[in-house]
Amino acid sequence: MGEGESLESDEGDVAVPQDTENAVSPVGKGLGDLLAAMPGGFDFSALVAIADALPVMIAYCDTDQRYLFVNKPLAEWMEMPREEVIGKRIRDVMGEESYAARAPLLDKALAGETQWYAAAYEHPTRGLLTTQAEYVPHVGKNGGVKGLILVIQDVTEQRLAGQALKESEARFRRIADSAPVPIWVTRADGSRDFVNQACREIFGDGAESWIELIHADDRDAIVEALDEARIDGKPFDLTARVKRRDGEWRWLNAIGQARVNEHGVPVGHLNVAYDVTLAKEAERALRREVADKSGELASSEARFRAVFDSLDMVGLVALDGTIIEINRNALDKMGATQADVAGRDVCDVPFVRDIPESRETLSRLIQEAAGGREVMDEVEVDRPGVGRGYHQLQLKPVRSDDGEISHLIIEASDISELKQAQDQLRQAQKMEALGQLTGGIAHDFNNLLTVVVGGLDMIAKRVEDDRLKRYADNALAAAQRGARLTGQLLTFSRVQKLEVRRVEVDNLIEEIRPLLGNALGPAIELKMEIAQDGLAILADPTQLEVALLNLAINARDAMGSEGSVTLSARVQQITDDPAIEAGDYLELALTDTGSGMDEQTLERAFDPFFTTKEVGKGTGLGLSMVYGMARQSGGTARIASQPGEGTRVALYFRLADSDAGQQSKDERVAGCGTPVAGRSILVIDDDEDVRGFVTTTLEDAGAKLAEAADGESGLRRFRSFRPDLVVLDYAMPGMNGAEVAQAIRNEVPDQPILFISGYSETDAIRAAAPGAPMLAKPFTPDQLEDAVCEMDLPVRD
Repeated sequence: MGEGESLESDEGDVAVPQDTENAVSPVGKGLGDLLAAMPGGFDFSALVAIADALPVMIAYCDTDQRYLFVNKPLAEWMEMPREEVIGKRIRDVMGEESYAARAPLLDKALAGETQWYAAAYEHPTRGLLTTQAEYVPHVGKNGGVKGLILVIQDVTEQRLAGQALKESEARFRRIADSAPVPIWVTRADGSRDFVNQACREIFGDGAESWIELIHADDRDAIVEALDEARIDGKPFDLTARVKRRDGEWRWLNAIGQARVNEHGVPVGHLNVAYDVTLAKEAERALRREVADKSGELASSEARFRAVFDSLDMVGLVALDGTIIEINRNALDKMGATQADVAGRDVCDVPFVRDIPESRETLSRLIQEAAGGREVMDEVEVDRPGVGRGYHQLQLKPVRSDDGEISHLIIEASDISELKQAQDQLRQAQKMEALGQLTGGIAHDFNNLLTVVVGGLDMIAKRVEDDRLKRYADNALAAAQRGARLTGQLLTFSRVQKLEVRRVEVDNLIEEIRPLLGNALGPAIELKMEIAQDGLAILADPTQLEVALLNLAINARDAMGSEGSVTLSARVQQITDDPAIEAGDYLELALTDTGSGMDEQTLERAFDPFFTTKEVGKGTGLGLSMVYGMARQSGGTARIASQPGEGTRVALYFRLADSDAGQQSKDERVAGCGTPVAGRSILVIDDDEDVRGFVTTTLEDAGAKLAEAADGESGLRRFRSFRPDLVVLDYAMPGMNGAEVAQAIRNEVPDQPILFISGYSETDAIRAAAPGAPMLAKPFTPDQLEDAVCEMDLPVRD
């Protein structure tokens, strides 16, 4: 250790502690307290086993800085056998460079002061990593320091995630601030939510006093129009004189697109403004020239042309839609010349020519504008050389001196990027709402399944008739399949975190085969190519099933009415992917005979929100979620495709170690650190059936039970009962489980609590009751007893 390493502090690359008091982890402090409280003759093998099982690296050194103990994770990190480290000095193991940086921290720790630091470290085989470490003094009963506890954690992923978030936020702000025109976002009440750099530079930092910057002659009309657009959730296009921060008055054209939530309720506007002072001045000058009829018609035409061509996309058409003239910007963007379009119907321009719905909309707008109205709408367009997009059209009637409408002006703005952002926001809101609905259903169903699974398990263990036992086992298996279904719903609703564990590939294939067949339909043949039996991988089984179903549905959509899909499994050695460790992986691949993808589509296949399906028929999240699941499982995903030759998506997962077998209940009970019998337990759950099942199970195991149906009564019962353990549901009306746990811990800080829940609210539980375990619903009586057995309850006399 040591080469390529740097310690981070407020003073640079120097070993200086940072906020040591707040940085000390419960692990380091807990070990120090535990060592101080150890009785003489204590069997330390149990402590060694605990240290080896912890997800942190731990060592113990004497006052001469010799290693007396290193746990298994630290030995593996050092890539040295534990026996080679024991007895050596820290200096000899770290090397002079690393030791010199840490020596002041070690001296302070040996003086009785806990130290903390973070370090960037170039591991010889794992690349650049980030660690944080604590040096915790082991203080004896006489107050002297007997040794040091070293606790080291690998926080590379947390740091990388934080850096990625900062980079994403900075990238968004750079994009917005790089725009040369003012851009701002308003809320439903009209207040500013975001203002870009150009807006601040032009109008100053007092963004909320923007109304005062509008010219008094324009102010009332602008405020009225903005209020109407805000209330109705409609777009607006307004022009007014505005005072810059340097005192100069300029004409600004502000365009706002309405933002709505998933229910269609207006939530504000996305706005952009253009300085049209030059155009306004030129227009006034042109009007004066025309009014004077001075004979300088040629120069007036030139000035008009300069103004006309300086605008974005503008056209002048007759009342029947015949094109009189289109400005240079519009011609360039449609790839045409004035001669190509003059005299033709405006509905035949390349933008809308091949889109019937857009032609109809434009024709309707022409009729309404010819009747004397200013009208606005959005249309889908073909942008030559760019692709499909959206334009906002505004049509205004032009009146002659006698007041009759003689022509129409058409102004177009490209709002494609704005529409894309709105669609992505709408899709995310739709997915969130749907996720909340499915999550709530799954939670309630888990309560029902808890009672069903528990009851069937009890029946299966108590009946002696083989036929009845078989019926009970079959019903229990069906209920457990229902539990897996709720897991899928919770995964979809994003309240179930990734649970990577051992998955038997044979069982996975057997369970997923009928689901894939149903998803593909009878016209598509499903083939299996399993190279080897008896394999096991590390993955979240529920999310893996969802991923394979996603891939099957994508394959079905790519093939249409017929074709074949092949699910293959084989062991592959990967050595050329820097994102994962080299080694043997199981490759699960889904290959279809569909239409395939071109190179451009293939490059974006795993991008969030990217989809090749029609509008409204795809979320653009399927493949990105598949890729994210594989990466979080320690593997990766790859995709290969050619147009007309189908697509192959391969998922790679780490192989699991051989199964050590399942313990019998007698073996579990024999190894139980906290037997249930004789314990006093309080059960708090608002579901009467679940509460009855839990109390019955624990009473059968010999516990003394009390129960409560909600948080408030549970707190009162806790104060009178003072149980050894509280079994607590999370989702309850009134006070939820986290609030009850926090109230209990405020009164009894070390009160043991076991959470049971149909959700996975680990963050809320961790914040309310640090160290409290959680048992996910549904569960069997054995699983409940095991969970209590594993609790570190106080020793009873």
